[in-house]
Amino acid sequence: MTYSRDYLEERRRSQVKRRRVIAVVVAAVVLCAVGAAVFVLNHQQQVHHVVVVRVASTPAASHVTTHQEYPAAQGAPAQKTIEAQLAATKARHHASSHHAADSGSGSLLTPDAASSMPADVGVAVAALGSDATQTAGSQEAAHGWSTTKVPVLVSLLKARGSEGLTGTESSEAHAAITESDNQSILDLFGDLKQLKGGLTGASHYMDTVLRLGGDTDTVVAEGEPPAGAVTTFGQTEWSPLEAAKFYRALALGCLLPANKTQEVLGLMENIEPSESWGLGSAGFTSVAFKGGWGPEGGGYLVRQSGIIDPSSPDGVAVAIVTRAPTFGAGTETLTRTAQWLASHLAPQSHSEPGACPTAE
Repeated sequence: MTYSRDYLEERRRSQVKRRRVIAVVVAAVVLCAVGAAVFVLNHQQQVHHVVVVRVASTPAASHVTTHQEYPAAQGAPAQKTIEAQLAATKARHHASSHHAADSGSGSLLTPDAASSMPADVGVAVAALGSDATQTAGSQEAAHGWSTTKVPVLVSLLKARGSEGLTGTESSEAHAAITESDNQSILDLFGDLKQLKGGLTGASHYMDTVLRLGGDTDTVVAEGEPPAGAVTTFGQTEWSPLEAAKFYRALALGCLLPANKTQEVLGLMENIEPSESWGLGSAGFTSVAFKGGWGPEGGGYLVRQSGIIDPSSPDGVAVAIVTRAPTFGAGTETLTRTAQWLASHLAPQSHSEPGACPTAE
């Protein structure tokens, strides 16, 4: 078949137009794909930028959160200063470690006590009817953990004066002592900080209260607590003997008026059953106590302080400290030690309470 020249020319022009349309469509598709890629890349960059900004702002946000652990107040001693003070306290007690010692008049433990004393514990006993004290085992200062909740409460009561605690503070005090609730004691310590001008003022006020109890060595910690800890004051290095002195002074009414002393002792006499190991499980007729514990060195430090027969001049204040591989092993050791104390406390005979220590 033979086509005319005009037909062939028209056919060629149609093919050219078709190629041009195809080229335009392909170009449009390519441009759309490039545009989409650019949009995605820009979006990713914007998202990344937002993430960076949020991460950078996180420390500032945590700094103002009221329930975080307390930052150092303005004018607080440097962390190195605190560590040096605590190291000095530990050194003063090192010479008295791993042996028994008496001070004052009379022995508080029976002569055969040392032969059956549980291993790996430090014990201190202070008489309520005299200035006699006796120690056995290591007297190395160790973290007070929750046993320092009692000095916090005593310090707040003392700072409040005749006003006493508010209704909210009374509820927090009950939870902090009988249940060892951390948030409750943090709130009470926060109130003490408000009264005493911040962390340093509150901690130094607690130092003063310890001095009234006859403790001349202990420095209440202010540094940032390590992982696993909640409070600054709970990291205070407190030897068994100095702890026993504080609880003796509390029982004798040397730190607070009689009604407030009884308020604190009443809480310590009603520790919940799950925390009534140690002194709470040794069969004492009357005992007021507080336990404390925390992870240390791959194991646990577990301790307890309290008063046996707190209303009697024949009573004694005691402190027990042990280090154990687990919390359960530590509480078991404290229970055995409390039972050992129940069998080896020497009978006391005092008609009147002992004298309060002289503050230095």
